[in-house]
Amino acid sequence: MAMYDEVLRKPQKKTKKSFKESFIPQKGDSKNVLINKFIIIASIIALLACVGVLGTHYYHIYEAKFNSDKINDIYSGARVISGQTDNGDPTTPGEDQSVMPVTTVPAPDMPWVQPPILPSASELLELNPDYAGYVSIPNVFSEAVVLDEDNEYYLTHNFYGQKRAAGTVFADFRNEINTEHVSDNIILYGHNNRDGTMFGNMDFYKYNANYWLKNPFVYFDNFYTQDVYVIVASFITNVDPKHDNGYVFDYQNYINFTDTEPYTFESFKAAIDKKNQIITGLDFNETDKYLTLSTCSYEFEPSRHVMIARKLRPGETTSNIDTTLFKLNPSPEWPAIYYKYASG
Repeated sequence: MAMYDEVLRKPQKKTKKSFKESFIPQKGDSKNVLINKFIIIASIIALLACVGVLGTHYYHIYEAKFNSDKINDIYSGARVISGQTDNGDPTTPGEDQSVMPVTTVPAPDMPWVQPPILPSASELLELNPDYAGYVSIPNVFSEAVVLDEDNEYYLTHNFYGQKRAAGTVFADFRNEINTEHVSDNIILYGHNNRDGTMFGNMDFYKYNANYWLKNPFVYFDNFYTQDVYVIVASFITNVDPKHDNGYVFDYQNYINFTDTEPYTFESFKAAIDKKNQIITGLDFNETDKYLTLSTCSYEFEPSRHVMIARKLRPGETTSNIDTTLFKLNPSPEWPAIYYKYASG
């Protein structure tokens, strides 16, 4: 009879635990239950932290692109309104700029008078008083350039002064850009951002040296002039002396050429000729003005991808520069550490 009653007895339903009872430590929980609950809580916190970090990362990528486009629009709009083209047709960054004008300062024997400021410069100076110029290569990048009292701040801050890993393209703090005596070599630094902002797309020239034939010109506006430069060198160089038997080509210190070593034009040109991965067939000398673009490279750590361009001379235009002599350098000189990796 007892067994019969036991069979007929309805099974008791398990009481469903609440979220609090399932995941929040409770008085009376066993040691194993407490451990499991703490593991779950820690996992949830870690997951939320990862989501937050990834979300912030991708938001900053979006923000950097948005800000870059916004600044481009301001720059382009100011140029269109002022008609800053030599044929009357407005051009914008990223489009064909083969007819961009070249404006020059007075000849050396004439007293320097500050020219009228370009409308594009006026617009961007209102947004950031550190604005110093605007650099672009069609279909590669278009970026505002800033100049601060050191070379640190804009590594981690955007054009609007917000702390961002993407940074801003900036000129070496020792450069003179908008003065009577412009530096012999204006040096611009920018992060190699994977999304193509700043100098991220300079890799086009590194991975395919023939890309030079498609885009050999760099356009740089300061406050007063719109200048065009032709790229004469592209190479990878080391930062740490131990990566090249104690040698570093400190290109960033060739701002004004000196009559005596170490920063003479002769030593500058000699180092370029050895390292250059391209042979353009274009000459460059001490009387030219230069624009150097520098970004991180990843052949070894740390390394830099450097492109050097010279300013177009009187009578030169983007349509009459001879590109037919271009060829790849069959034996550019790499830092010693590169050969170690290459042989391994």
